[in-house]
Amino acid sequence: MGGALLVLWDIDQTLIKTTGVATEAYTEAVLETIGSPWRGDMTFNGLTERAMAVRILRMHDVEPDPALLTLFLANLERSLLARAEAVRARGHALAGARAALEALAAAPQARQSVLTGNIRTVAEMKLQAFELHSWIDFAIGAYGDDEVERNDLIPHAWRRAESRYGHRYGPAHTVILGDTVRDVEAALAHGAAVVAVASGTTAVADLRDAGAQVVIADLADTGGVLAAIEQATAVVSRGR
Repeated sequence: MGGALLVLWDIDQTLIKTTGVATEAYTEAVLETIGSPWRGDMTFNGLTERAMAVRILRMHDVEPDPALLTLFLANLERSLLARAEAVRARGHALAGARAALEALAAAPQARQSVLTGNIRTVAEMKLQAFELHSWIDFAIGAYGDDEVERNDLIPHAWRRAESRYGHRYGPAHTVILGDTVRDVEAALAHGAAVVAVASGTTAVADLRDAGAQVVIADLADTGGVLAAIEQATAVVSRGR
């Protein structure tokens, strides 16, 4: 794997899985913020936390003005962080996640971070829960509290990586790994490479139809993950 490379991982259903914790946190945040019992749903795969918060509040017949949205997100962040032990007890790292992160960390010119809908503190908590954080440079990631739309996140990672390392990463030197159509769209919106991982609820065919250069079933084969990244970045490089 030659040349500078910025690898941006999605977290939920790409590196880890948890069960029910987010719904519990949203339920508590809704009650605390607007005094309403929960009557939403959590089927918004790939949305940022900001976008989900807007939808959830509207589901409860409340228009999220800026002040209310800020309050709700603060309550949600606190509620999620308070459930770190629940995340650890009811979740797990996906097969091959640790090995893939470790293998990429050994590549001399590769930098790894996250492109995630999670708020940064929550992203850190989730990966720490399964001891996957050591290989991630959170300072150069892009998070659900940066923007409403996931498609707008990559420039934040590019700006932070350049500021931290003095190297200007572009589409040909950036690859996103994620499990949803929205992960694919976020990469394609900026011309970056994408490896779609069908470890979530999105079918392989749907990930391919969305435009992913490469689709893999999971992260279990470390060599296959590295090969997929090389293939995806080569496709982008040839197209430029």
